[in-house]
Order: sequence, then structure tokens, then C-alpha cells
Amino acid sequence: MARSIANRDMFWKKTKWSKNPGCFERHLQRRDSNVLFPVERRSVSNEAIEEARERDRLEQQDFYNKINALSNQLHSLKQMPIDQVLTLLQNIQSLIEEAASIGGQVSNKISNLEKIEDDLIQRLNSAIPEGKEMLDQAQSLSAMERIPYLAQMKRKNTPILEGEEVPTLLSEDFETISVIGYISRGFPDFKPSDADIIKHLEKAVRQGFDKGTGQQILNAWNERK
Repeated sequence: MARSIANRDMFWKKTKWSKNPGCFERHLQRRDSNVLFPVERRSVSNEAIEEARERDRLEQQDFYNKINALSNQLHSLKQMPIDQVLTLLQNIQSLIEEAASIGGQVSNKISNLEKIEDDLIQRLNSAIPEGKEMLDQAQSLSAMERIPYLAQMKRKNTPILEGEEVPTLLSEDFETISVIGYISRGFPDFKPSDADIIKHLEKAVRQGFDKGTGQQILNAWNERK
């Protein structure tokens, strides 16, 4: 019996996280035994992971349904008047932002949607050249909204609790941390700020977080200064 339990636990440890977790599972993965989070948020049960995976699965299925509906619209793209092309572009950008917020397997659809986005923008620029600057601004704003960290933070049903913005960000890859650092310095009221990052890392190091890793995170945050 003891051996079977040990084998079960070893199997679970090896397969604990999905290779490409959705939004809800990903946040549990961030929190799990992570000194960057408060003590009471570092414990993650197997049951919580299974529940998160089911929520992610349902969301991803709903998104695939939207993609199927989109395919029907694209069949009549060549006959669309320009005002409908603009509406379609806005819908595509919303779908890309939604995909970034959901994560998991639907992330694989983003590159295809971005190709459609580029084609629509080219068509609009050809038809309405005076609107190019406005389209460029809209695309830049949408590009920021589709950064997974920001997209998941801004969900109405986000698993990221109020006050967890900093540990969540610092648990992301260095590229994301660097990009958010750059954005933060461009907007005075943006949170987190330089001071928020430094304060949180110093506190985490005092609680046992690896100092070298903390310095790497800080370097990534400051990389684009």
C-alpha cells in the first residue's frame, strides 16, 4: 500500500501541471509553494487544480465555438462593405485579446487571427488611407491588451486576487516582466511601479526567496530603461 501511494504521488508530481495551462490553472501554478505570494496562498490542492482545468476546458471550448462562427463571416469577406470590414477587425482584435486572457490551447489560434488582422488593416488602409493613423493607434492599444499577464488581470472573473498583481507579474517570464516594466515607466499612474517591484522583491528575499533570482527579475524589469 505504501509503495502504491508513493507511486501515485510520484506520478502526480510528474504530471501536476499541463504543458500549456489555461488561465485558472496557470494562476495556481504561479502560487504553488511560491515565496512571492502570501503564505496562505502558497498551498494548492489537487482538487483545486482539477477544478481549474475544467473551468479552462469549458472556456476554451466556448472560444472554439466563436472561431467557428468567425469562419463563416470570412467566407463573405470579399463582398463586405468597408464599414463591415472595420467592425470585423474590431471583433478580431477582441478575439485575440480574449484568447490571451484564456490561455491554454487557444493561444495557438492567436497567430492565425493576427494574420487576418493584418490583412484587414491593409484592406482598410488601401480604402481609407486617411484613417491609417487611427488604425495604428487602435492596433497598438490592442497589442498591449493581448499581453497574457494584462489580459488575465483584466478579466471580470480573474483568478488573480486584488493585491496579487505584483507577485503574479514577478512569477512570469523575464520578457513579460521587461515589457511591463517598460509600459509602467511610460504611464505615471500605471501599477505596479518601480517602487512596488523593489519593495516586494526585498520582502520576498527576507522571507527566503532566492536573492540571485530576485536580482535577475529586477534586471528584467529595468532592461528597457
